[in-house]
Amino acid sequence: MFRRGAVALVLSTLVLTGCFTGKRPYFNDDPFPAGAPTGYAEADAVLAKLDAVTPGPVTAAYSVLTKFGNTTSQAVAVLDSGSRSVTIGNVRYVQTPTESVTCTEDGSVPCTEGLDAARVSDIGITIDFYAAEAATRLRRDARAAIAPPTASSLNVAEQVATCVSVPLAGGVAMYCALDDGMLAKLDDGDVAINLTLYGALADNSRLQIPAASAP
Repeated sequence: MFRRGAVALVLSTLVLTGCFTGKRPYFNDDPFPAGAPTGYAEADAVLAKLDAVTPGPVTAAYSVLTKFGNTTSQAVAVLDSGSRSVTIGNVRYVQTPTESVTCTEDGSVPCTEGLDAARVSDIGITIDFYAAEAATRLRRDARAAIAPPTASSLNVAEQVATCVSVPLAGGVAMYCALDDGMLAKLDDGDVAINLTLYGALADNSRLQIPAASAP
């Protein structure tokens, strides 16, 4: 290829030893907008799921391999009722319909207002990795395909996922999504993201803005 998981009980252990989403705002303008077809039915079938990701309740835990440097991090996405908590490594983002903060999972650094994308730039993914970012990556790769993509299905974390493999000049990129639109697997030139734990419930305590972050 390229160079370059009871849910609430396990969640905190996964994050501290090593990311979360509802209705999706983005860090950056998306040059590959949601809903845009690729011209490949196999890719569009996966994109249709990623573009319509569930508002929750859901908790999904992931292993994230950053290929440049060969480092592995843990990520957890918790979504429910228009709020989300996304933890990537030790960085925890909490977003409600009215507020958003960036914190640390272990409390070592005070929370700050807003969603600070730079805090996880070394990992190579963003707060939207579990759906919107994956869709952007797939649209980008579909545009660069050197042969027609192929469809498949895969069992990931005891869930059935719809997948597409996209042949590229540097290898084959693979994207898989669950029926509710949560990412199940992503393996491209930069990262390999694999779902390790999934549950149709949310730890609502993690969806609250930490009191210490209030002005």
